[in-house]
Amino acid sequence: MIALVALTLVMPSCKNSVKFSATVTAGDDDSTQVDTLWNDSIQHEFFETPFGASRQDVIDNFTKHGFVLLDDMSDDDMLIFGHKGAETYPFGGMQWENLTVYLTNGKFSGISFYTPREDKDSAMKDYDAIVKVLSQKYQLTESQPDSTMYKVTRAYSHTPYIVGVGCYSYDSADGKKCYTSSLDYNDLELGNQPSAEL
Repeated sequence: MIALVALTLVMPSCKNSVKFSATVTAGDDDSTQVDTLWNDSIQHEFFETPFGASRQDVIDNFTKHGFVLLDDMSDDDMLIFGHKGAETYPFGGMQWENLTVYLTNGKFSGISFYTPREDKDSAMKDYDAIVKVLSQKYQLTESQPDSTMYKVTRAYSHTPYIVGVGCYSYDSADGKKCYTSSLDYNDLELGNQPSAEL
């Protein structure tokens, strides 16, 4: 017996919900198995700021690390940051253009690193590079993408933290089709929690 579990995630740059599936199979003894690899832990502190920190602590600590809050693009649930003096900034051995922090009830609950691309091939190359770097740190599980996602890979842990890489397309404010690959970390206890639908 095979069942599909659909999960809904909020993607960073366009606030669209994205669904992907994981396959669940029943064994000979009617036990179920999920083809997911588990890690002991997932990173949950960024720029000296742990998940659960207040909005102001996020702003203060990220500012100390050279980030600038883009007030006109941010809101109560999402903080958009630029970086002082550079178009890109380093994180995890890679260069990024954009950084979004997610808040749930005023608490730091997720972070997304991403760089927009004008073509799918460039975004797919970014995705492959991110997965290669991430696979050196975590055991990864590839998930089934939907029509807006080209590829999705996640690292799950026995803690409430999850990290994922997604390659997807979106429409910009001026109606142009854009592509990106993102590196996303989330605290599933605080927010940005995928909802399971059987």
